[in-house]
Amino acid sequence: MEWLQVLLAGCAGGLLGALLNVGYTEYSRRSDRSRSARRFVDENLDPVLKAADELVAKLLSLAKDDFRTIHNVEQQAQPFSGKDFNGLLFLLANLWGRIEIFRHEGLSISVTKDRRGKHFQDFMNCLESRRIRIVDRISQRAVGELMISEQGSAERMTSFIAFTQLLNPRSEAHRWLSPVIQFLSRTRHTYERQKILQYGIVVHAMLDTLDPDHVVTRDRPSYPQKLSKRSRNELKFRVFGQYLSFVPDQEKYLGPPKRQP
Repeated sequence: MEWLQVLLAGCAGGLLGALLNVGYTEYSRRSDRSRSARRFVDENLDPVLKAADELVAKLLSLAKDDFRTIHNVEQQAQPFSGKDFNGLLFLLANLWGRIEIFRHEGLSISVTKDRRGKHFQDFMNCLESRRIRIVDRISQRAVGELMISEQGSAERMTSFIAFTQLLNPRSEAHRWLSPVIQFLSRTRHTYERQKILQYGIVVHAMLDTLDPDHVVTRDRPSYPQKLSKRSRNELKFRVFGQYLSFVPDQEKYLGPPKRQP
């Protein structure tokens, strides 16, 4: 019986050692994936945030005057020839291009293994959701791809001058830009204006959340006074209540709660 006990003890010890080895290997693999995700996010998120920061600055400037400088662009000979209009269109396209590069470069990385990466994905899900996005996902991604120009082995963004050449109505690129052009041409109307304001609020919250110390972005005020009651409720209960509950200082974007009489 002693030799049987020794045999069983040996088998148990070998099994335990094998299990520990498997457990350690899996732990190491997960740790490596987490480090890879964190490294990827640290190296690739900043360009997205910088592009988003420029868009937020433009929207803040236009919101102060209720987008009046782009109200009449659709009445001009070329509907998209206004300076402010072209600027807003370019900054939107530039952000979407940066997002496409991040998405393409991260295909082999599980960015959600990193905390900032997970939050960034949450923001993307929100920005591309049906009630927040300003154009459909395919149109957004097509515009993003238009902005990417390959130089050697690197992917770079199209310059503003080169971008304006894409606005020629006879160009192939114009049909992909048309949904965005049509949307921005209607900012005199409350629905489109509130839609772009909501979109800007989400992008702004993304900056403050993913770059809280504002290392690569600026700490900017928001424009809650420009939001309609419906937009404020949409942001409060749907956006920050469901998609982005982790966002701090939501009052910055929604304004202080109204006091009960």
